[in-house]
Amino acid sequence: MEDNFYPGKFIVIEGLNGCGKTTQTKLLKDFLTKREMEVITTKEPTLNSTAGRKARDILTKKCSASPGGLQKLFTQDRKAHLKNLVIPALKKGKTVISDRYFFSTFAFGGLDLNMDWLIKLNNKFLLPDLVFFLKAKPKTCLERISCRGTEKRIFEKEKKMARVWQNYAILSQRFKNTYILDGEQSIKKISADIIKIINKKIMNIAAIIDHTNIEPKATAKEIKKTCAEAVKYGFRSVCINPNWVKMAKKELANSDVKIVVLIDPPMGLSSTRERIKACQKAKKEGASELDIVMNIVDLKYERYGRILKDLKKVCKILPTKVIIGSGFLTDQEITKASEIVKKAKAICVKTATFKDPLEHRELEEKAHHLKLMRKAAPGLLIKAAGKVATLADARMMVKAGADIIGTSSGIKIIKEIKK
Repeated sequence: MEDNFYPGKFIVIEGLNGCGKTTQTKLLKDFLTKREMEVITTKEPTLNSTAGRKARDILTKKCSASPGGLQKLFTQDRKAHLKNLVIPALKKGKTVISDRYFFSTFAFGGLDLNMDWLIKLNNKFLLPDLVFFLKAKPKTCLERISCRGTEKRIFEKEKKMARVWQNYAILSQRFKNTYILDGEQSIKKISADIIKIINKKIMNIAAIIDHTNIEPKATAKEIKKTCAEAVKYGFRSVCINPNWVKMAKKELANSDVKIVVLIDPPMGLSSTRERIKACQKAKKEGASELDIVMNIVDLKYERYGRILKDLKKVCKILPTKVIIGSGFLTDQEITKASEIVKKAKAICVKTATFKDPLEHRELEEKAHHLKLMRKAAPGLLIKAAGKVATLADARMMVKAGADIIGTSSGIKIIKEIKK
């Protein structure tokens, strides 16, 4: 399964029929919309594919199918759902909230089928950024369903629902970013619990900061401190030099903090063979992502085919953010570099690393570069790095289009928020 590296956020609300998913989906949309976020709500199975409509007919007992046949219909519908609605919205930076996703396939389908087989059936689909499992007793859910006056669906029996919830509990242990909430609380309290997590994980600026320590003379003690700070403050990742990956992997073993490795600074002048070797070594030692510098000299000399060939090979190794060195480039070169990064199938375009001449100028120019990058590479993440040292700096970068902030001043920024 693939992490969501699109600019938008993907949120899923799950649980037994009657647990309150639909109500909480609406409330969450209202909350995020009031904060000027573009939000799309959706539901599975959909009505937009033949497979989805047939699956709904089976659930409402209008026709029948084998357990395996039903789950394959869900999977076909999900593939179309992602392709036609979810991913296009995420590429545009919109937040998608889905009432049900593949967790329903695993929890309900797992009653009759092997759960590992079901997971394999869905293994090429996108992982959500957050998943909420609303826990309510089967009896409570059935009482709520009966109040609707609708016919019971094939899974709406108390003993069967109890087994379904057991599967949800297992899934909460197997998948990251999942939260079990008490679905028997008041609607207002459940909504407050969801919003609290949303504020911490999505609205919090710490969640977009790559906590950076790329000092050539950094010591083991300092790298351990960087890792501990990332965990404490909830930063997105640590960004470090390749020689510290093994240590960082050990220090961050029980956390969700990613390990980002800087490759080939400051100009990206190593051979493709050397770059591939460094990237493969980083992956083997535990890196989560690569921050690799584009060959800036090749860009200046318009050797675009050579750059693309190099980056395509790199991007196959790990999720890759490509540093284009925007301070060295004209507006036209920034646009061309960003287009190449998108063609190479990287996840992100990044402005700069150290020794970028832009670091001696105003951040307003970096903000201008971010807008160019966003326009030239729609659907990719955008990372601003270099001299982003205050909360005002970070907010300026986000306003200009940054999805990720690379900085060694993350703690200072967070403390400014708390003042």
